[in-house]
Amino acid sequence: MNHEPNYEPRHENEPDRQLQPRIWVGSLADYNAGRLHGDWIDAAVDPSTLQGAVEHILASSLESDAEEWGIFDYDGFGGYQVGEYDPLDQVAAVARGIAEHGPAFATWAEIHDGNPEMLAQFDDCFLGTYDSVSVWAREVLEGSGIEEALDREVPADLRAYIQFDYDEFAHSLQLSGDIHVESAPNGKVWLFRVI
Repeated sequence: MNHEPNYEPRHENEPDRQLQPRIWVGSLADYNAGRLHGDWIDAAVDPSTLQGAVEHILASSLESDAEEWGIFDYDGFGGYQVGEYDPLDQVAAVARGIAEHGPAFATWAEIHDGNPEMLAQFDDCFLGTYDSVSVWAREVLEGSGIEEALDREVPADLRAYIQFDYDEFAHSLQLSGDIHVESAPNGKVWLFRVI
């Protein structure tokens, strides 16, 4: 009997991927002159493309000294909060991850403050979207032989009273820091392996 649970990521049950991350970048020189000058930019691009779009906004400014910019608004980043002066390479990395993986990636990015090393670990750490942590625990232990061992070892007339506590198993993994659970839409949960 295999006693080791399988914590392999399950990506076939990934969340909806309909977020389209974008940012509204404005010229600070124009803002200081009392007007808004900027535009919405698709953020799910490579950093050089994003930088080029920002440079285009600055070049089209009425202010001759338009060299500084700020992110005045953002959309499609799920729970991730974009800062006014966040580095464009970080914004692009988060946006590309969200465009590829959906809102679970936005939550992952928020948990880790957009840390590029952690963003790169999403595929290895995202375990999937589940109805509950207990559902995940049952799936993880499926094939471990626990239920079969109970059927074999516990007399039939007592078996109804002897159950494996999947809720407690999942709770213990959370407390020990092996998994991290976040709320997902529609009452579901996202599970992440902790590394």
